[in-house]
Amino acid sequence: MSSSGKIIGTALFVVALVLGFQLLFPSQSEAAGLGFVSDLIIDSTPSATTTHTVTFTVATPVPANGQVVIIPEGGGAGVFSVPGGMSAGDLQFEVSSGGGPFTPRSLAAAQSGTDDGVSFVTGANGNITITLASGVQGLLTGDQVRLVIGSALTALTSPAIQSSYRIRIRTYDAATLPLDIGTAMIAIVTPVTVTAGIDIILPVRSNGLPSGLLPGATTDVLVSLNTDIPSFCKYATSSGVDFFSMSSSTIFLDANGGLLHYIQVAVSQNNIFSYYLRCRNQNGYPNTDDYLITFEIGVIPSASSTPLPPPPPPTPSGPSGGGGGGGIYLQSGSVNISGAGIPGGKLTITQDGKIVKEDTVSTLGTFSNDFTGLQRGTYTWGVYIQDAEGSRSSTYNSTIYLLGNTNNVIAPVYLSPTIKAVKTTVGLGEDVELTGYAIALKPVLSIMNKQGDVLNSKIVTATSTANGNGSWKMKLSTAGLAKGTYEVKAQSIISKGDQSNFSPVLYIGVGENPNPDFGNRSDLNKDGKVNLVDFSILLFNWKGSDTTADINQDGTVNLTDFSIMLANWTG
Repeated sequence: MSSSGKIIGTALFVVALVLGFQLLFPSQSEAAGLGFVSDLIIDSTPSATTTHTVTFTVATPVPANGQVVIIPEGGGAGVFSVPGGMSAGDLQFEVSSGGGPFTPRSLAAAQSGTDDGVSFVTGANGNITITLASGVQGLLTGDQVRLVIGSALTALTSPAIQSSYRIRIRTYDAATLPLDIGTAMIAIVTPVTVTAGIDIILPVRSNGLPSGLLPGATTDVLVSLNTDIPSFCKYATSSGVDFFSMSSSTIFLDANGGLLHYIQVAVSQNNIFSYYLRCRNQNGYPNTDDYLITFEIGVIPSASSTPLPPPPPPTPSGPSGGGGGGGIYLQSGSVNISGAGIPGGKLTITQDGKIVKEDTVSTLGTFSNDFTGLQRGTYTWGVYIQDAEGSRSSTYNSTIYLLGNTNNVIAPVYLSPTIKAVKTTVGLGEDVELTGYAIALKPVLSIMNKQGDVLNSKIVTATSTANGNGSWKMKLSTAGLAKGTYEVKAQSIISKGDQSNFSPVLYIGVGENPNPDFGNRSDLNKDGKVNLVDFSILLFNWKGSDTTADINQDGTVNLTDFSIMLANWTG
């Protein structure tokens, strides 16, 4: 588990508005325009130095030697400024094809057969030009492009005047003839005051693999980890490296909606390898501490080495007797899952969507379960708990790649609280009363925000502490809230740096009956479309209890969720 950043007093970020529209009068040589254009900034304060995450969908293919140009609105004091010290190392350029994971492209100061070249025009009329590598495939129609501009040391300077500003994206062919154009709008506003002590949720990293001793003949390994929220991860080979200073060549690929991260690295025998990982959330906030994955590659036995003894003969115990041992990739491995939850709660563990263990958590609220005899391969584990009243926590999910003859640990697993509302409809100004169970003697944080309008509506929070049996209750004030449907969720705070996942979401109606927007929930990967990508995520979690794929939040991913998805299908 990792620490989450906290912002006290003044909010440091306002999400950039995602508008994605064309210019009103494109030239005849330009195509219909880039799709889904957006720009996300961390800090919207006037004159702030902040990173930008620009994303768009390619409409007209951009060939090798073609260009992508980022043009912040320029000219005068009320504009963005490109700093003189910006270089290729301050950018990340990633492409997703066919709805797959984002894959980084190599950037350098000069374009080559393998590297995309980056050039800058600095100052108040500046721009950034990326010239695609001559020997690498360009950008295809439908590709999604993500460009992170800026690092911890060097980034764009925002306008000094509060207003809305344009960030234009143009694409050109190899002869610098225009192809497409798109525009995103950025709102530069003065800081708003929020309640002190609200956490900015940073990725919690877990289940780093591989670990221990691997065979000497291993030449490459898959380094992987899980995060509890969609994230982007990178690594360094030494500790203390800032996320934005890590090389673009160390960016992990994403799966499972940005919760599983993996990268293939080359290794050699008789060496210890250490990777220091940091991740950033989708709002651009990175971890400030390292998550270490370390393992050792053994030595390949020489021809003169003493041979291994032959495997023992089968025991005369009939068909169920044991057989001889095999190589490391043929031998079985084990997984231990341990953590904390509701004291005495009913624990359920699933493997690839099927229940493999039902147990009772100890009276101290701890659990530990071993799974042995597992063959080499990929396993997806799910863990949830049921309280004395039949309410369930959200599911803690973890996907690992298991090697033979290895012992793997998924820990600590902090299970979310369960949550119920005394009334799901309350009057304007009436308190929302919540109850549930959680990890004993730990604080419980509840958060309430208006459905579909998190950033522009008031966020209400409250805390309580779970009793020795895990029970808790609290009230959330609706004073000053507008009529509508609100989402409420809770999490256990283990320490300053550790917390559980959030509970399943409750829908509360303030001044009217709740009306959950399941159409919005059908977009599982939050790309603005309900299509085959979302359907694939739903199928992956079929009959499971993943809180993202469980669209109607009834505890099971089933035909009801599939029907809701079909009703909101966009293709």
